[in-house]
Amino acid sequence: MITFEPCIRSLKDNGYAKVYIRVIQKQKPSYISTSYIVSAKQVSGKKIKDFFVLSEIVPIIKKYINRLNKHDTENWTVQEVVEFLKVESEEISFTDYFKGYINIMINEGRENPATNYIYAIKSLVTFSGKENLNFSEITSKLLNEWIESLKDTARAKNLYPLCVSTVFSAGLLEYNDYDRDIIKIKNLPFMRVKIPKNNLAEKRAINNRTLLKLFSADVSKAKMDVKTPMAQDVAMLIFCLAGINVADLYYMDKTCRVGNKLHYIRHKVKAKRGNNAKMEITIPKCIMPLFDKYKGANKLFSFSDKICSENGFLKSIDMGLKEVATIAKVKENITTYTFRHSWATIAQNDCGASTELVGFALNHASAHRVTEGYIKKDFSPIDKLNLKVIENVFKNSKATVLVA
Repeated sequence: MITFEPCIRSLKDNGYAKVYIRVIQKQKPSYISTSYIVSAKQVSGKKIKDFFVLSEIVPIIKKYINRLNKHDTENWTVQEVVEFLKVESEEISFTDYFKGYINIMINEGRENPATNYIYAIKSLVTFSGKENLNFSEITSKLLNEWIESLKDTARAKNLYPLCVSTVFSAGLLEYNDYDRDIIKIKNLPFMRVKIPKNNLAEKRAINNRTLLKLFSADVSKAKMDVKTPMAQDVAMLIFCLAGINVADLYYMDKTCRVGNKLHYIRHKVKAKRGNNAKMEITIPKCIMPLFDKYKGANKLFSFSDKICSENGFLKSIDMGLKEVATIAKVKENITTYTFRHSWATIAQNDCGASTELVGFALNHASAHRVTEGYIKKDFSPIDKLNLKVIENVFKNSKATVLVA
């Protein structure tokens, strides 16, 4: 049986003390603080004797008892009882929880996606006009009005609400104990919210001729004498490793290379997909020298030795690619994504690969996840397709393109 008693814990030097409600469960005590203060005259030992203070505390205790009577508390510890009574009666800050969620992402090395979450919560907070939003204030009305304000954006109208929904769902799992019917977050606002789709992605692929102009451009006299040559080399690595992600080049461990093979788990989605994000590819001869040129001290490549963050690396490469494009007299907007998209387009349109094989080579999540669980993956089709794509682009150049 759980018992309650108004009390103090100790008198301060000024002769006053804070009033607590002592909670006892299975002879173990714990305390819940109140907003009341008493003087030495209003207590006897640690017990409250002042009638007015008692008349204020008793209704609080009755409320606690009524709430506990709705649950089976027989096996609860006193700490669980107190936590239930304290937290359920307090507001939980969604903003603070969101910031903690972002910090976890950053600590896990997921800086790039964490940036999207940072912009998402900034957007919602700015729209609401409040610096701090509690979970209870994340209503379907607020969300729908916020999403309406994003309707003219290409990605934010989809991406930002998805970020907020992800964090809200994580909060539900952390704070609500559905097995014991302890519901600290009661609202489910996304049940009445329809998140709009992205606008169709801009086609970023470029043709073979443009690719060759970028790869063969003389960057020896570039203004950014470090960034620009490195950007050109990274573009070559991306394209010749079947559209590998920049994050994978940045984070890849030395152990990922075994002879002329790369074995790695795609960094961007490894937290969600685990081993299902595994990738294997043979290193083409034409980029072997780049593995020596950018040999890392701590990682496979030296990019993380030179640049302290993935975002910084991506920005440096994109800046360098702008100068490469200028030197090559290429008018298209060139970014790291250009080479991944171009590889995929050439693989399907020029080399006859199926959409499914292209998705497999790009390490996209499969629509056949259950079936994949039964099958040992064979990555050799990626090597064959990658060789076809490389030869298709470099067939009129002097580069050696045979797979090692």
